[in-house]
Amino acid sequence: MPWMDTAEPANSAAQQWRTVFKHALLKRITAEQLVAPLKELARKHPAAGQEVANVLLGFRAGMRGADDPLLFRYAEHLLRASYLGTGDLLLALLKHSVFGDRSKKANAGNLRSSGLPTCEERMFTLVAQLHLNGTLSTGLADTHQTAHALVQWLHIVSESEYNKQLASAGLHTLDPFSYGMYDALGSLTMSIFGKHSFRAIAKQVWWKERRPAVVRAMVDFDLHVLHWMQSQLSGRLQALSRMPPFVETDPEGRPVVTGQQTLDSVADLPIVRTRAGLYVWLNACLSGRPLTDDMNMLGFLQARYPGDNQTLAVDLLTAAFDVLTNAMLRKEPRQSIKIIRSFICNKVPLLLSIMAAYLAPMTAEACVQMAFMQIAMDALPPITAGATDAREMLKRTRLEFLQACALHGLVSESTIGNIIQEPAMALPRIVRYSKDGLVSQCTTHVGRLEGLAEDLQSMQGNAGAVAGCIVELLNNHCMNKDTMSLKTVCTILIKRIPDMDVVMQYTSPAMMLAPLCSLLHDWVHDQDQTEFTPSYEEFASILLFTLAVVHRYEITIADIPLAGADNFVFQLLDNISSSTPPSNLSEEQSAQLTKWIEGLFATDEHGETSGISDDVMRQCPPQAFYSIVPALFEQSVLACRSNALSIVTFKGGLELLLEPFLLPSLVGGLSWLVKHSWEDNGDADLLLQVLDKLLKPSSSSQETQAMHRAILAMAATPLIRSLQDLLRKRPDLKKATNSLISLLMPYLGHRRTDRSSNAEVQEWAGTPDGGWARCVRNSVRDTVAWTSSIGLSPPTKYTHKMFIGACRSLGPAKVLAAMVAELKDQTAHGSGAQALDVCVAMITAPTVYLAQNDTMTVREHLRLLILDAPNLLKRPLADAEALVRLSRRAEAQLAAPQMAQMTLPMAVQEQSSDQIMHELGLTDANGAPEASVTLSMDPAGDLGQASTADFTTTDFDAAMSSSVNLTAAANQDLANLVSGSNPMQMDPNVFGDLNMGMSQPQQSMSLQGNGNMMADVSNVQTSQEEDIFADLMGDLGDDFSFT
Repeated sequence: MPWMDTAEPANSAAQQWRTVFKHALLKRITAEQLVAPLKELARKHPAAGQEVANVLLGFRAGMRGADDPLLFRYAEHLLRASYLGTGDLLLALLKHSVFGDRSKKANAGNLRSSGLPTCEERMFTLVAQLHLNGTLSTGLADTHQTAHALVQWLHIVSESEYNKQLASAGLHTLDPFSYGMYDALGSLTMSIFGKHSFRAIAKQVWWKERRPAVVRAMVDFDLHVLHWMQSQLSGRLQALSRMPPFVETDPEGRPVVTGQQTLDSVADLPIVRTRAGLYVWLNACLSGRPLTDDMNMLGFLQARYPGDNQTLAVDLLTAAFDVLTNAMLRKEPRQSIKIIRSFICNKVPLLLSIMAAYLAPMTAEACVQMAFMQIAMDALPPITAGATDAREMLKRTRLEFLQACALHGLVSESTIGNIIQEPAMALPRIVRYSKDGLVSQCTTHVGRLEGLAEDLQSMQGNAGAVAGCIVELLNNHCMNKDTMSLKTVCTILIKRIPDMDVVMQYTSPAMMLAPLCSLLHDWVHDQDQTEFTPSYEEFASILLFTLAVVHRYEITIADIPLAGADNFVFQLLDNISSSTPPSNLSEEQSAQLTKWIEGLFATDEHGETSGISDDVMRQCPPQAFYSIVPALFEQSVLACRSNALSIVTFKGGLELLLEPFLLPSLVGGLSWLVKHSWEDNGDADLLLQVLDKLLKPSSSSQETQAMHRAILAMAATPLIRSLQDLLRKRPDLKKATNSLISLLMPYLGHRRTDRSSNAEVQEWAGTPDGGWARCVRNSVRDTVAWTSSIGLSPPTKYTHKMFIGACRSLGPAKVLAAMVAELKDQTAHGSGAQALDVCVAMITAPTVYLAQNDTMTVREHLRLLILDAPNLLKRPLADAEALVRLSRRAEAQLAAPQMAQMTLPMAVQEQSSDQIMHELGLTDANGAPEASVTLSMDPAGDLGQASTADFTTTDFDAAMSSSVNLTAAANQDLANLVSGSNPMQMDPNVFGDLNMGMSQPQQSMSLQGNGNMMADVSNVQTSQEEDIFADLMGDLGDDFSFT
């Protein structure tokens, strides 16, 4: 047994108590049989309650054992007989727990592996029941220790769990045994602190000083433990802490109401999940860089539609078509509409597939049918220009979406015909891709990706698998350092940079780019290799793809924190247009720069450049070359201007930079040209010739042309602005300048960010009666009016870029003030609930701007206002109420449930739908198979009340009104002892988990001094109490002496 070798207590009285408990457990003496012996023991060897509790808890099982049921019977008797108090038992339990033992604290949270409830949980439940049924009462003399013990438990548990949550970045989950223990601890705290008699504690002197610590422990436990694990008791301890005796009182004993409590009393508006709210949120997800990764979307939707998966599915599809209709009404670019259509046809079916098994009693097919009953195909009146094109686009997208749903098994062919109100049609034969299958194919033959990449543009439901394949290929090749295959993948993707918009719907910048950034940063330049051009070419393709993606989505180090601030890619971007003066170059950099200048511009006897030799590249790693490109351009232009370098030779050297293995150097070179002062240095004519050479490559290779187009897409916008500025200063250069501007114009608008065009900014800033602030108010008002309208109508025009632009121009304080003003007006007119939903959607919508900028967001500003209760109370009542309601709803929306914090893999369609929904806490209306299994935590039946005590619905007064008949069970046990041939025969493996050796000879337990059993059980329990005690001591021999 684990406790056989434990050290003896130092106190002699405690030693006697330990001996009795030890032999009573070994001989299976019931608590009723120990009544008289313990009474005599307490008389002759009195011990403090704390010592008795420590002795008893010393017999608890080890980490992998099951606790003896008698342990809890003994504890109940000791509490009833007042041998120890509640505080004594709780402090001893803490001492013998993993939470109190520093050497075991690392295992706190992995409390049990035997399958039974923990000792802590059962003790908490036992004590709570005794307090609830009135068996135990906490007198004024015991309240201090009881309160102290409870606070110790609450503080240690909440601190332990909160630290784990922080260490795991919110991914920490609870095992069932910890869940039961924490729930039982919460129930125990409520059963003691919630007693009306406990209020008398306020009269004790020590309470005034200790009250804040008690309240803080209750609130922390509620927030960091009960709320985190979504317990039914969540919020109750906080509510209890706002009642006497936990609230602060004035000298006359009346509660002191704080400003925060006053704000907490603000009544909430009804929760209305408007069509406009989800429309605004989804618009934000698709307005710039796609922010539709599975974790982001499912977490938000779960919080918005808790337990209502049918409405979730219907509203998601409806909102997706609303966003598409809005894009056509706003005449957004073709690429923007394409992204939204891809989201509808490729992403939404995957999300519906995840939820399909959890839509009972409805089906995914029924949800799709319901959604299309709310979606109008006529975005514009029939006679309006463009109405026919818009209608055809919506109908085409609807059909492609339904065909994608059929591919995923969500709808049937007959249903498609019913929805589109046309005869059933034969569906196209499309093979459903799987990410793993595609990865396997492309790993074997990387050229297979060329054909797959074309499917990113399709609307057939397979884009998710292709996107997952691309991301996994990039990661796998980076991990394996297979730079040759990685170069091929990047070369293929460089041709399709706009299609990365689809890939980004299924991943994040960190997942796709972090491995590439690390590979480029740690690139190994082997100076002993025989040929350096292949290595430079591989580096060039990988670098250019990385730079193109970073540029397209305006990605910063904040998006890829794992790359590190000193990563080569971001260091290069930070200094890409700055030329380092020769005096500031290191000796190695100066040597490298000299070698490159010689290699580019050295000519033979015929005046032709000889090309870049391996000797030049041997001494210069690729990272070093790209770092000195601006200096290379500057020194070359200076040499040409001073006639040290002819323009013909200069152009010949530039020709070499247009080779694939050096082509990304144009990013740095063109950036330097943009920053270079054309007029001040008198280099306009020269630089125009340089630009003409760099912007018009002569290569016929498709790969080289694709790389060049990717570079022009990055450089077009700043170059055009620079050329336009030159044109204003030098009209005489109009012809050459306009020619270059015309060449660059097709490459404008190749970014997907949350930034608005100049025309949009001017339009919003010029809104009558308030500019940006009025524009924000109008957006809230118009969306509320649309969502309140009757019948099918197209959505009001909206783009989340307007909200981001307002935040950049006005700052969060003024934007929030505008929203509050509109919310007040809408509340006064009876539409407050709808306006609140729209405002919360704007505030909580995911945006890159919020993540990348150090400036305060609207949500953060709102939180600061709410925390400053005194100043908030000084505001007009309507303003304060609007702010409180906004804050509550925003925090509730962003408080993702615990299980939703788990990271989902890239290809959600490859993961079990049941598993994902279980992880996200999305439960079937009829109960998923896994959820319907009830695990018995007390299979033996005599282990007492196990698992969590639910005090929310139990009437303990009624349940405890009848006495518990323990005598019958004891009588039956003794009758078995009398009739059995071997009364104490025990299975030697009963306590196998406890490592208890039961191989010693068995002996019958005699309840009388002469060794004879009495047939009259009642006499044994009444008239023979002294004989029972004497015989028990006789069996113990010299271990127990009362002298």
